[in-house]
This record gives sequence, C-alpha cells and structure tokens, in this order.
Amino acid sequence: MEYEKIFITGSTGVVGKPLLKKLVDKGHKVYSLDRSNVANDEFKKIGVTSIKGDLFDDTLQDRLSNLNIDAIFHVAGVNQMCSKNPSLMFKTNIEGTKSMLALGNYLKIKKFVYTSSAVTLGEQHGTIGSESSEHRGSFLSKYEESKYLAEKEAFQYKKEFEFVSINPSSVQGPGRVSGTAKLLISTLRKKYPPLIKNNISIIDIDDCTEGHYNGLLRGKDNERYVLNSFYLQSYELINILKSITDWQGSPLYIPKQILKTVGPIGDFIKLLSSRPPFICSESIRVLTNGHLYDGSKAKKELGVQYIKVEDFIKKTVNWLIEENHITLKKI
Repeated sequence: MEYEKIFITGSTGVVGKPLLKKLVDKGHKVYSLDRSNVANDEFKKIGVTSIKGDLFDDTLQDRLSNLNIDAIFHVAGVNQMCSKNPSLMFKTNIEGTKSMLALGNYLKIKKFVYTSSAVTLGEQHGTIGSESSEHRGSFLSKYEESKYLAEKEAFQYKKEFEFVSINPSSVQGPGRVSGTAKLLISTLRKKYPPLIKNNISIIDIDDCTEGHYNGLLRGKDNERYVLNSFYLQSYELINILKSITDWQGSPLYIPKQILKTVGPIGDFIKLLSSRPPFICSESIRVLTNGHLYDGSKAKKELGVQYIKVEDFIKKTVNWLIEENHITLKKI
C-alpha cells in the first residue's frame, strides 16, 4: 500500500467522519487529531489512533515523528456566518492550514490532501464555476475570504510533498442536518415554505468522500479538483421532490430584493448581541447569489462517479425519515 499510514484532521465533521471510515475500510492505519478527546472511544472501536491536540499544538511534530506517516488529510476548518468576530475562523482556516503543511514537511510525508471549498473559485454571478474560473475580486462572505486566502497560502507554501486541493460544493446527504440542510428539512415540514428561486449546486456526501480518497490515489501535484454531483434551479429541485415523494407543498417564492432588505436588521442585531443573528447581510448575499459548479475534472481525472439527483433525493429523504427529522413516507 503506497499510503499506508495517514494522519487526518477534522475527522468528526460532516466531511471528515465518512472519510475516516473509508480510510479504515480500505486498510490504512489512521491517526486522527482529537481536540477534545470525546471521540477517543469511538476511534478505538474502529482501530483509529487518537492524537490529542489541535492544529497549533507544537508537540505534534515530536509525537508523530516516529510513526512514518505517509499522507495527511487536512479536513478541519471553521465555517461561520454573521460572526461578530471572524478572527478565529481566519486563524483556523489560514494559519491552521499552514501549520499542517509545516507538519507535513517535518514528517517527510508523500502527499497532502487539503479540503478547500468551491467558494474559492469566486466565479462571476450566473456563470459556471470551475478550476479555471477567474475570481470576481470580491467576497460574498468572510468564510469565502478565509478559505480563498487559505488555499492561496497553501499553493504558495514551500512544500516537500505532493499537494492536492479538493474543492467541494455544498455537502449534503445522510448525516447532514446543519447549515443548508436545515433549509431542506424546514421545507419538507411545511405546506407553504418560503423559498427563493436560485441556482443550487450539491455534492453528495458519498461522492465527496470518494473524491477525497481518489484525490489521494490519483490527484496530480498542485492541482485542485471541484466536487459537484449536480446543479439545478431551486424550483427544479422542488418539482423532483414532488414527483418522487408524497410531499406536496407549495413554496412561496420571495423576491430577492425584498429578502435583501432584511439583512441590515440582522447586522444591527449583531452589533447588540454576543451571539450571531440568524440572518444578516452576509448570509443574504450568499443565499441570493447561488452557485453553479462544474465537477467534470474530478470525474475525468479522479474517477468520481456522481450520483443522479433523483437517487440523491431518495437516499437523503429516506434518511431524514429514519432519523425522525421529517414525517413523510419512505420512498
């Protein structure tokens, strides 16, 4: 096995958890960074060695130096919206990535697979984003800015190993109930859910896992790979939902201009509260912009076999039913 021993960060998150399982199933010896030690028992059950610490732990180099680590998966990151102080997010996403790259050099690894984001493409509104997109020169959110700068630093960093950037779009599917997944759950619980007409790009969680793992095996040095299972209009997704489930809701589509007027209210609340508001100008920009992403490079070069949108909906809806998040009939 070329990459027998692997160190991974962010293994308890939406992307990292299924990736960790795949690495174990494929027979790799896995060492996982564990900030709080809460996952230690779970790691032991599946044969993963827990490494206590965080991205900035100065003792990691010494503790990992004799393990002959072959590759690093750096999945850990912070995604905050409407944050009053996004400095922690910037530190984690940028400086944390540089810290792991330095660790890779010290350990003399063979390959580093970095979880970036499709938002770093910065494609012009309404165009299809790809690895070759020219960045628009402005950012929709602080998260987008932090990931863009982190990816830029990663490519420019003086590395002594092969480096591959994996750029997933919105990660959805079984296991995801936070972030954008809340919108799907909320929609399926209502007869008249408020929505906007927009472009939607989704990477199925299993496709995302496959893309990361194949990035290790087949990814070319200093290349990035956008992962995107499909894109469509929001109303098209609703029509497919209606055609294959027993949900027969009638969305109330809110004009984007009206929605944009709500943003400043959230901005004002952010100034007065210690907690981030539910919505603000930043999140409204992201929500109303929408994205179209082209994942064909990963399909061609990494061999990712993307799920069909109908199969994705069936799988996701059935899981939400099983977990009692919605009350529809299983498909």
